[in-house]
Amino acid sequence: MFNMSSAKKGEGKYKVVKHNVVNSPYILKVKGKTVGAIKVDQLVKEGGRYRVEGWVSTLDDNHSLDIGSGDILINTTYSNKIRNDVAQSMQTSNPALISQGFLIDWEEGELSVTNGALKLICRFGLGMDPITFSLPDITTFVGSTGQLPQAPRRDIQVDAKSPSLLPDFLTGATWQTPDPLKAAAHIDSFGLIPARCGLMAGWMVAQPGWEMWGVDSQGNVLNLASALRYQREDIVSLFRDTFGQRTVDAGFVMQWPHSISMSDTVGIVAYHPESKRAFEVARKQAVEVPNEPEGYARWAFTVATPAEKFNERLNGWEGELIETLLAERSRAFSQDEKAPDVMVLGKVPESPDISLIIPLYSRWDFVEHQLLAFSKDATLLETTEIIYVVDDPRILTAISNEVENLHRLYNVPFKVVWGHRNRGFSGANNLGVSVSRGRQVLLLNSDAFPTSPGWANQLSTLLDENPQYGLLGARLLNPEGGLQHAGMVFFYSQSWQVWLNKHPLAGLAPELDDVPEGAQIVDKPAVTGACVIMQRSLYDQLGGLDEGYLIGDFEDSDLCLKVLSEGYQLGYVPGVSLVHLERQSFSSLGDTSFRTLVVRFNAWRHTKRWGKQIQSVMQSFS
Repeated sequence: MFNMSSAKKGEGKYKVVKHNVVNSPYILKVKGKTVGAIKVDQLVKEGGRYRVEGWVSTLDDNHSLDIGSGDILINTTYSNKIRNDVAQSMQTSNPALISQGFLIDWEEGELSVTNGALKLICRFGLGMDPITFSLPDITTFVGSTGQLPQAPRRDIQVDAKSPSLLPDFLTGATWQTPDPLKAAAHIDSFGLIPARCGLMAGWMVAQPGWEMWGVDSQGNVLNLASALRYQREDIVSLFRDTFGQRTVDAGFVMQWPHSISMSDTVGIVAYHPESKRAFEVARKQAVEVPNEPEGYARWAFTVATPAEKFNERLNGWEGELIETLLAERSRAFSQDEKAPDVMVLGKVPESPDISLIIPLYSRWDFVEHQLLAFSKDATLLETTEIIYVVDDPRILTAISNEVENLHRLYNVPFKVVWGHRNRGFSGANNLGVSVSRGRQVLLLNSDAFPTSPGWANQLSTLLDENPQYGLLGARLLNPEGGLQHAGMVFFYSQSWQVWLNKHPLAGLAPELDDVPEGAQIVDKPAVTGACVIMQRSLYDQLGGLDEGYLIGDFEDSDLCLKVLSEGYQLGYVPGVSLVHLERQSFSSLGDTSFRTLVVRFNAWRHTKRWGKQIQSVMQSFS
């Protein structure tokens, strides 16, 4: 990254390549793999000074670039700059390549042959032979539109008009050209929520005595010793010979907590407190990240972090940030909430015992299968209002066009509610409850189907007759007949460091569900929200389902723990069975790795809120 100018007249032989690096890049390949590339973009002159400007890609930072005239090496000044465009384009050739722009400057007095042809001598790395390219005569150099600036001694991008933006220890430092033998770094990702905070990730290595600092163009600094660190085998292989054991945990990811704008940049500065020397080793322009919880998570969760370190991210900064974004979104929606649209199909019961709430997201084709089952259940039609809550604007038109036909076909009265936005599982159920009139609330997934009539009223009667139970859940079966849900338990994941929900009998035959003889209700630590019933008064008292989880998961166990905290019991009803296809609506949520990290965030939040109570609950069931 700096001009070694180590070659002397007559030292070694240079391989001369007949390639015009001004017109097109030169690509160096070994066994078909790209190991280097170079391109000259501009040849500039101004007054008595000359400059060659371009870019170079190498496998390490130990390259050199020199300018020769005749048989003499010219005394030049070398500096580098960030070239993200080159770095991105070269990734497809070889992801290990390190790309940067370069400026090679010299004074006219350094030329031994005033109008002679020039040579660009490039060594792509230690142990590699120099390659020489012919450059045009200096008479062809183009005059700059303004005064040619001095080659910078450093690449730090703090406003020159406000040097006091930097802290005292950096303002007073002796700035030098980057020294890749002392410190090296790269910023792979820098996402920014403008005027709020950012997320930065990359790698860094440094010799003992050198500190690594993050510095943005507003002068904000942060000691990178606070970053979350992890192993990067690619960096170990590249820098082991130079930095040895200092390459351990070279990868980093961290929050940039300072409020900056999209026009600002962030860099990494190496600083040596003893000698008070400093140089900048990396800089990155931000990409804008949505100031919205799901949008932020979709970007942030792509920033690589080993699985065992993800909880450290959540504990360090990201969990609180996502929670804050969720809370802010909820407040914003509540301030500008519109009354939901309610379409009534047929004559629903005026004073129902049960309000059956069914959210619809992504898929709505299951509605017909449910209505077919409901049409064969006369007791349900007499005592229950059925409320479908559309929670996905993508399916609103299709549902609106078909519900009248479905009502005529199956003669089942129901309501369709649209809340003008996607609210998630919790929000959709809460919206449905808010427009309901039943004294009991029965929450049902759209992909769950009763196996026999009378199921809803059986749950309702058991709830009325056993007031010690705040919540009752049904037995859920897989389509092939095996058990899917017979109550839930919590188990602690040592690797994730969170409590997770588990269905202990999942996949087994129903006969293996060890239910005490004659028992209609079995006590459980939790039950699933795919089919659960509770008194409307208790639902309102508890504030309904918590809307602070990301997309889905753990809202049902959160509700169970709220019920337990009020002194009620939780019950599983093995005599009521439904077939549940499970997670059909989640198929549109994208990559399974994103889904896994969403689960991890929700588990982290759930554990933070209920961890102590969960431990107590599980001890009581042991």
